[in-house]
Amino acid sequence: MIRPVLALVVLVGVGCGYVSEGTKKALNKGGELAGTAATEVVEGVATGVEETWDVAVELSPAHSAAGLVIGTTSVESDEEGRQNRLVVYLSTSGAVHDTLTAIAYDKRGAEMGRTTQVITMAANTGDHIVLSFQPRTDLGRKCRVEIR
Repeated sequence: MIRPVLALVVLVGVGCGYVSEGTKKALNKGGELAGTAATEVVEGVATGVEETWDVAVELSPAHSAAGLVIGTTSVESDEEGRQNRLVVYLSTSGAVHDTLTAIAYDKRGAEMGRTTQVITMAANTGDHIVLSFQPRTDLGRKCRVEIR
């Protein structure tokens, strides 16, 4: 009588361990799926925000013909938190010494600010330039900047 009871206890213990391990694996897999979904949502929100705050930067045909190429761009805030600074990475195949004029347009196409920046670059180099617009120029929402 003791042997069948002992066998039953061993089977229940092993079975519980198997169920416990299976439950743990299922919970871990569910947690992984939830974590993946949450990460994808966060990445989607970040991408959407990035696209909403995107600034299209265009270079004049004359500057393109002179060998200037726009790389990355980003918007920075000034000391008072206004988003009126555009950081542009420019590279060039030829030497450049010129004054750039940047004109900012809102999403309707109305001019909302302009600035100038003198650049001097040797051939086959690249550098970040900062275009600081007037304090009331808000580069924060789907605007366009032309560099002439």
